[in-house]
Amino acid sequence: MSIFYIIFAYLLGSIPFGYLITRFSTKKDILKIGWKKTSGSNVFRNVGKWQGALTGIFDVGKGFLAVWLAQKLGLSPEIQIFSGVAAVTGHNWSCFLKFAGGRGVGTFIGAALALAPKIIGFSLIPFVLLSLIWNAAIGTFFLFITVIFLSIYFSQFDIAGIFSILSIVPIWIKRLSPIEEIKKAQNKAVLIRNRLIFDNNFLCLDLRIKRLLKRLTKT
Repeated sequence: MSIFYIIFAYLLGSIPFGYLITRFSTKKDILKIGWKKTSGSNVFRNVGKWQGALTGIFDVGKGFLAVWLAQKLGLSPEIQIFSGVAAVTGHNWSCFLKFAGGRGVGTFIGAALALAPKIIGFSLIPFVLLSLIWNAAIGTFFLFITVIFLSIYFSQFDIAGIFSILSIVPIWIKRLSPIEEIKKAQNKAVLIRNRLIFDNNFLCLDLRIKRLLKRLTKT
């Protein structure tokens, strides 16, 4: 039953809400728009605000549901952790989209809400602040650091900490993609660093809040 449930969690995570919402509302293919991901941020930025917000809610919801159902079924903490990771993996490589997908952060947050709501609640504070001030990639980087630190502080490392460490793998692999570009790059180490930390091919040292202030002053 445990193995079948993990497969179910992967299939649940694979539901491409960003793709479906974009397709039904605009008849466009989100995989050909913006940064070609099904993530809520891509939908929000390049399709529409309500579509992006709805995508984010559903992506968080499927991560939460994957773990919550495992808890209701009385499955072990280990299976709960693996079901959360499976949902994140499914979101990043959806079997319904020929293994295309998103970045997995929203699905990770949803699963973490079911596993350790207090820890993820506190961890979302620096995530939101850094996302607003700098960018979401930096916010995500510190989200994982905060979750791991607080899981040790609250003696929940065996649940929240392990889940975060395991979830980093599919999220960072997705940030590195397409891998073929790294193989062809002259300075592979710099490109890997930029993608892992900034989710970009280049250094993103410019603060978002500065760009917003410049726009406000111009208007």
